[in-house]
Amino acid sequence: MLTHWDTNLLELIIQTIFYLHLNDAESGEGGVPSNNLQQHGTGVHVSSISSDFNQGTIEVTGLDLDVAIQGEALPNAGGFFQVVDPNTEEVYFTRAGAFEATNQGLLVTRDQYRYQLQGINGGLQVSLEEGETLLARRIEEDGRINLVVSKEDANGGTEDIIRNVGQISIVNFQSPQYLRRAGNGFFSNGSPGENLAGAVDNPIPASGSNGKLKQYSLELSNVDLTNQFASMISHQRSFQAGSRVVTTSDSILQEAINLKR
Repeated sequence: MLTHWDTNLLELIIQTIFYLHLNDAESGEGGVPSNNLQQHGTGVHVSSISSDFNQGTIEVTGLDLDVAIQGEALPNAGGFFQVVDPNTEEVYFTRAGAFEATNQGLLVTRDQYRYQLQGINGGLQVSLEEGETLLARRIEEDGRINLVVSKEDANGGTEDIIRNVGQISIVNFQSPQYLRRAGNGFFSNGSPGENLAGAVDNPIPASGSNGKLKQYSLELSNVDLTNQFASMISHQRSFQAGSRVVTTSDSILQEAINLKR
């Protein structure tokens, strides 16, 4: 079972290979057209592989650092989270919003590579200040991260306060098909200094073409296994029918050769 957006639909674009012309149409005697056109196809091949960035189903998980981008009909379903490899400083983009907080308060991806989630002003931290007790973490639709904490007041009692610790940024692209696949649901926009997919200069969620954030939720893969299995069976039956035509044609030609003998 896919628990987060780690797989998106791939579409193969098939096109025919150039035809082989053996004879062109000519005009016969007296201007009468002669249909001597002979041309044969040389097969088909994969022209390109296109990624489908439509939004998948959003599932509620109940974990406060699980965040889904709710873009629906927006371009590229509302954009991507931006994460950075702390060892190589490589930048990646993903819609898999399963995050966790380290002992230092850094927000990182929940996998073995532990990429750091980026905000408007760089890496995000949700660490507590001295004397604070964490009550809740709230992520708003526009990406603002607020900590609900309890701390001692001037009278020796306690008070609950809401403190903003940063804002999650979203990156959207004009041409997401040019993103490079890095694996595990991560994409790259090229080498440092490159901008292959044309990043849009608007990092604020829930504004412009960016989707809003939904806390306590994860986006599932947009691959519908039922439809894909049905499509695979249909293509398999088509291939079998084509093979049967070739076999029948071969049998007819063999019979014709035997009659001549």
